[in-house]
Amino acid sequence: MLPLLDHLSGRYQSGQALAQRLGVSRTAVWKQALALRAQGYPVETQRGWGYRLAPGSPTPQALEALREGRFGAFYAYLGTVESTQEVLKGWALDGAEEGAVVLAERQLKGRGRRGRTWISGSGKSLTFSVLLRPTLPLSALALIPLVAGLALREAVGVGGLKWPNDLLAPDGRKLAGILLEAQVSGEEVAYVLLGVGLNVHQAPGLPPEAAALAEFVEVSRVEVLARFLSRLEARYAELHRNPQGFLLDYKALSCTLGRPVRVQTPQGEVRGVATDLSPDGSLVVEGQGQTCQIGAGDVELIGYAGGVP
Repeated sequence: MLPLLDHLSGRYQSGQALAQRLGVSRTAVWKQALALRAQGYPVETQRGWGYRLAPGSPTPQALEALREGRFGAFYAYLGTVESTQEVLKGWALDGAEEGAVVLAERQLKGRGRRGRTWISGSGKSLTFSVLLRPTLPLSALALIPLVAGLALREAVGVGGLKWPNDLLAPDGRKLAGILLEAQVSGEEVAYVLLGVGLNVHQAPGLPPEAAALAEFVEVSRVEVLARFLSRLEARYAELHRNPQGFLLDYKALSCTLGRPVRVQTPQGEVRGVATDLSPDGSLVVEGQGQTCQIGAGDVELIGYAGGVP
């Protein structure tokens, strides 16, 4: 990593001042700035003002100033990677502590559920992975994405939770997605990689069915990240103490429950009204004279135009 990154913040600094602090020439500062930008970092330059990172960038220094609790104490802020999940997997295998976080400004092979791609733009989104080492039965593993979704909704303050792992904007477009990958041995969970992708600012290539958080609230990326890690740590601890306790809060912010849905499952399509969540996090759908509990599937909210019940 180039030394200049440690000296950049959300305010402009002149090339001369940075050169003096680094003990290099102004030309060397300029070359480092170009190299950082090529690596994916959101370095901005303005004639007469100098250099800065996009305001709200989640640098280690900025996150440390806001962080509460232990999640995020071990943190990597990267430019371009293939996948934060893959980087964090290496950390997990090396024995990294629970709560370690890897964030990248740009992912080349970012992915969502079922192999879908996730677009991330430098300075525009939050794409990161959190390492968890839960002491939970395997039957409770499916509750972790719900916990993460609730923590994310609490961090951003807007939108509704679409089962099982999406956060929708107030107008029904997608704001964020959550991916869980676990390493399981027998009945033991070795570790969980929790991947989060949140659209914060409008970015080129963002599909029309996706929204940016900044369309609805004033937002700082690093502040959202710090709030999420704090809420995730609290809700995750609650999950261990009382696995059913958080479900009431999740249900209150759900935009799935009480609505007609079409669910694509491995066994086929299910249609009906989503009425409840079972204790293991499965979606309860009632329709055509029967009740189904769905553990995994792609949900379409029929006629949904935003809002939370």
